[in-house]
Amino acid sequence: MTEPTDRREPEPASGEQQEQTPEAADKPRGDDAEATGAEAEAATDRTKGPEAGAESEPEAGKESEPRPEAPPPTDPRELRIRSLERQLAERDATLREYIRAHKKAEAEFEAFKARMRRDREDDLNAARGRLVERFLDVADNLERSLEATRAGGSLESLRQGVEMVLRQFHQSLEEMGLERYEPTGEPFDPNTMEALGLVPVTDAAQDNRVVLTLKAGFRLGDREIRPALVQVGRKM
Repeated sequence: MTEPTDRREPEPASGEQQEQTPEAADKPRGDDAEATGAEAEAATDRTKGPEAGAESEPEAGKESEPRPEAPPPTDPRELRIRSLERQLAERDATLREYIRAHKKAEAEFEAFKARMRRDREDDLNAARGRLVERFLDVADNLERSLEATRAGGSLESLRQGVEMVLRQFHQSLEEMGLERYEPTGEPFDPNTMEALGLVPVTDAAQDNRVVLTLKAGFRLGDREIRPALVQVGRKM
């Protein structure tokens, strides 16, 4: 007797496999869930954006604001120290100004001295030129006298030529204000004369007087250029 075969009909798919329940339909899957979360976070950021910006602006404003200055000291010693420092700075500035003014004045004075030195040298050179110019004619006449002597001129003509040159020389000296003097017969003056020796005399009137002038003296105004070289009489 044949046993009946146990046939089992396939069980129908459960409702969970055949159809999605409303809860299962609403539940996001895998990547869809992640995308949905990112969109939610972005929405949240957009919602909080203005508030976050508003919170950051005050912080930036706090950084740009200047720091409040420290209150002035009230300690008398601190006030005294600051006053002394201020006075010291003012005096230091004044001293520096005086130093600059002194250096400027010193430089100007040095420039003035250099200019005066140049002017004095120019004046001396001009005076030397005028002096030399006066004696050029004297030198020319001396040369003519020598040429006449070489050409066979007489001794008398040579003497006359030398006397003429000497007169011209003395005239040139007088034109420059130079005075020539021979103190023969005058009382001896040690300020303007130089005694070369004593000469015995018998006349009392010649005692301590110039009996002979060896070299004439010259003076220019009140200045003694060269004292006269003389011999002085001494009564024995």
